[in-house]
Amino acid sequence: MASRISPGPNEGAAETRPAAGPAIELAALGAGLTLTVATLSRLPDWPHHLAAFQTLYVVAFGFFALAAVRLGRYLMAPGAALLVAAVALATRAALLPVPPSLSDDVYRYAWEGRVLAHGQDPWRLSPSHPSLAPLRDSRVWPRVNHPDLATIYPPAAEAGFALVAAVSSSIWAMKLWIAVHDLALVGVLMAWCARRAGGAAAALVYAWNPLVLIEYSGSAHHDPTALLPLGLAFLLAEERPALSGLALAWSALVKLAPLAALPFLMRRWTARGRIACVALLTPGLALYWALTRGSDSGLGAYWETWRNNALLFDALERVTGRYATARALALASIAIVAFAAWRAAWTPERSARNTLRAATLLSPVLHPWYLGWTLLFEPLSPSAPWLLLSLTVVLNYGVFSAPSDRAGFHLPLAWRLIEYGAPLALAIALLASRRAGRARARGGFGAG
Repeated sequence: MASRISPGPNEGAAETRPAAGPAIELAALGAGLTLTVATLSRLPDWPHHLAAFQTLYVVAFGFFALAAVRLGRYLMAPGAALLVAAVALATRAALLPVPPSLSDDVYRYAWEGRVLAHGQDPWRLSPSHPSLAPLRDSRVWPRVNHPDLATIYPPAAEAGFALVAAVSSSIWAMKLWIAVHDLALVGVLMAWCARRAGGAAAALVYAWNPLVLIEYSGSAHHDPTALLPLGLAFLLAEERPALSGLALAWSALVKLAPLAALPFLMRRWTARGRIACVALLTPGLALYWALTRGSDSGLGAYWETWRNNALLFDALERVTGRYATARALALASIAIVAFAAWRAAWTPERSARNTLRAATLLSPVLHPWYLGWTLLFEPLSPSAPWLLLSLTVVLNYGVFSAPSDRAGFHLPLAWRLIEYGAPLALAIALLASRRAGRARARGGFGAG
């Protein structure tokens, strides 16, 4: 049996420093992010302290950006995956006690869960319906948004709300439900990144993103309850196609956005995966369609009139002069992007990512938390412009001070040019740099 040779002092130091250095650096950045998020959580009301909130958000993003830029150093560092998971847990735990103030959506979730748990129909009865008066309380009911509209949410989302309400109708229970899904999603992304991105630590590109933290653990938007099964659908697509199909169907029955991934995963699945997906998704969508046909349908209102923070849709509407025409052109453009991805036979994740990106840019509604649907794919191949957009999009809440009319607030044009223009300028600069590099490699520059 060969004996192990102990290295001398200099040799040992040379071997351990490079391995330990990246881990220490990653731990320092994670600690900085956690402390900043913990400080942010102590602000009593984010909209009324918007300057402090946005300043701390920028600081948190700085720690995150440094970690993302230097990601290659950390992938093989000892304990890197554990550090990523620990910081993901710590930052979410710090935000869990924060009362949601940037958005009141979580109060709607809690209300609808209560309605369904009491045997009432949230698709037919708006919160203001007289028959629901016995369910009103002094904590949740006063903050329910759009009380004259019935629910917009699909059946699987409502089932989750009702499950939580059966245990507790408080918003804290709902926040915990969402945070658990988000943490589980981090675990799924770590497994996915271990296969596709060179190491589980690459999941930090989602797990540490401050936008993900404030929107899901802070404001309790329920997107992670759909993002988790969507991530599972991609993770299991090759090895367990039937489970992947069921996961995609469930995801789409929580929120409709995952339908963008359906054609691309269909191509990857075996027949069992396709049958499993269609068997669950078809009756679920048919039920959802039937339930949301009322005159006070939240889905109908969203489809016909809602808009917020749009980018390309605004230009389409100005050119056409009609909301419906602009919407049709936007849908056609998204379909063209999806078809191009299909024809190119890209991987399902690349195809779904680009389709969802197109939908993000062309939608008449871009709430900051909607970016989670594109951020899901960022750990596999980080995009600096899209990550920068997850910084600038918080301008949608106001510029250093809360707008007097939050419900009707639209970011001034000059600031919208910063919100969208900064990521666009970065994308153009990176593209120009890449082309210049290719030209130099071909001898186009400095040849002689």
